[in-house]
Amino acid sequence: MNYIQTQKFSDVYVSCKTMMPFNRNTITALNILVYMMKAKTQKMNSKQKLASTLNLAYGTKVSYGLTSYGDLIQVDVRFQFVRPDWIEDDSYVNKIKDIMDQVLYHSVLDEENFKESVYLLQNRLLAQMDDPANLSCMYAFEMAHEKHSISIPVQGSLKDLNKLTLEDVKQVYTLYMDMAKHFYICGYITQDLYDYIDSLDSHCAFISERTLLPKVESSYKMYEKDISQTCISQVYSTGVDISSLDYEAELILNSILGQSQKNLMFDEIREKNSLCYSINSSVIRFDGALLIHTGVNRKDVNKVLNLIETQIDRLLNMDYDDSYLEIAKMDFKDRIISGLDRPLSLIAQAFLDDLLHRELTTEQRIERIMQVTKEDISRVALQMNLASVAIVAEKENEL
Repeated sequence: MNYIQTQKFSDVYVSCKTMMPFNRNTITALNILVYMMKAKTQKMNSKQKLASTLNLAYGTKVSYGLTSYGDLIQVDVRFQFVRPDWIEDDSYVNKIKDIMDQVLYHSVLDEENFKESVYLLQNRLLAQMDDPANLSCMYAFEMAHEKHSISIPVQGSLKDLNKLTLEDVKQVYTLYMDMAKHFYICGYITQDLYDYIDSLDSHCAFISERTLLPKVESSYKMYEKDISQTCISQVYSTGVDISSLDYEAELILNSILGQSQKNLMFDEIREKNSLCYSINSSVIRFDGALLIHTGVNRKDVNKVLNLIETQIDRLLNMDYDDSYLEIAKMDFKDRIISGLDRPLSLIAQAFLDDLLHRELTTEQRIERIMQVTKEDISRVALQMNLASVAIVAEKENEL
């Protein structure tokens, strides 16, 4: 268990993280399981009773998340409640314990809950299929490498949902219950509550499993849809592992390319050429990949793709003003420092350090960012390989 003890916050944040195999056969069932866990427990056997119990515990909150980490998927169950030393109620800590016990260990997996959860996930997936931006990203990941975990949709699939049974979900629940549970606490709690949460922790090291997206021959595909703007998504393999010495250079490259407040793609494609409203890039850090996404007019697709490649070439050739590098570094420094005032950021950083089996102070993390040079960025740019281009385009006008 990892206890980030601080009296800085009025609430306590507890995160129960469970790492499971990330594969196509179980991801849809896992999504349904999360919906079912949200709905009710044995004691809180309706949404109304669940909400009432949380309100009576001074507005305690419970939330859930699914996040992929390479070849693993994390089920994150989060609790947020007022720190116990501020509550003059002898039963308060027991209420928190009971809520945690019910949420973590006493989910109700019945047919009624299953059908409602299927309905909710189906609506969510259908809505995503109607969103051209989401659709282009999904297609780009699928095309990048069909045998790599990056191609598996974290939200599940309609195809698998249509043939899913309650028994499938129960099997995934059994697997979930058998997996190690890792608890993170940020805030200030009583010794009694600390001992209780500690008793739930599996007290074992994380196993991190990841396979970098390999270099492949790039694939290109255009899909037509009745929309007003074309969406482009590109996936590049970077060859950079998150534990590599080049990881900070990859982060800075991404920032300069399309994430920082001053970046090459926005300045060149949006500001100078007015070819898009927004354009951005993001690192898929556990897969050794980078995603670029934008929305354009269909007639400008090739021009935009060429300009994107030009910006990557500029990074390779170190052909950009030093101000881009300095702004990117300061953005990261500010982000690291501001994260010290956000409980969930503190937990996320502690988890990442545990997962990678490393110990880095805030000062060391900042120093590693500040030491990145143009040469480091060029070295990462040299390794980048375009894996896929997925375009969801507006239909051409018929004369």
